[in-house]
Amino acid sequence: MRVSVAVPAYNEESVLGACLKSLRNQTVPCEIVVCDNNSTDGTYDIARKYADKVVRERRQGVAHAFNAASKAASGELIAFTGADCVVPEDWIEKFIPGFRDPRVIACFGPVHSTGRSYRRALKYYSIFDRVIVRLKITWGISDANMVIRKKVLEKVGYFDPNVQMMEDSHLMRRIRRYGTFRFFRDNAVRTSPRKFEKEGARRIFLDYFAALVLLKLTGKLPARRLSNVR
Repeated sequence: MRVSVAVPAYNEESVLGACLKSLRNQTVPCEIVVCDNNSTDGTYDIARKYADKVVRERRQGVAHAFNAASKAASGELIAFTGADCVVPEDWIEKFIPGFRDPRVIACFGPVHSTGRSYRRALKYYSIFDRVIVRLKITWGISDANMVIRKKVLEKVGYFDPNVQMMEDSHLMRRIRRYGTFRFFRDNAVRTSPRKFEKEGARRIFLDYFAALVLLKLTGKLPARRLSNVR
């Protein structure tokens, strides 16, 4: 199975290199597609150095950036991660067996902190995600660590750019009718705690939980938008 990795990037020159190097070191080769989402620093040049494809998206927002990268990707499977994430060298290799079952349309893993700060908060988030999957709620997943069949993305029209918060959870709700999901608890990526530092871990968790309840009951998400930190 051909795998492409979509990476959105907005002013990420300080972290993007480490992310792309980890993708280059995969035990299973993958196509790396970076979307530069209006960066004003050296993000584009770093992306050109390591990525197979670099696209530019003028419409601001992670959903727009993910969509641009996904549409440019040639893989049957599209993996998603953040520019501030570092993935293990067997990241892609561990996910591929899940897709040998044709019923599986998406696979996920937990997200851990790259540093000591907020490590516990991210651990709790990972436990929460596992519980959600086991209860078959299936849409409380992070787009920092997921892989989806491209044909399913095409069927639903990719991420909805009108969704300003939890675009990943919204996408999961839309694709669930096409198949099943698998959660790989031993396939974690590491991400920076910067979102927690900027927004506050407690506030993010409460907003996250409230949004999931709203999504479950109404199929809609709140209009609040997190700051552009990727």
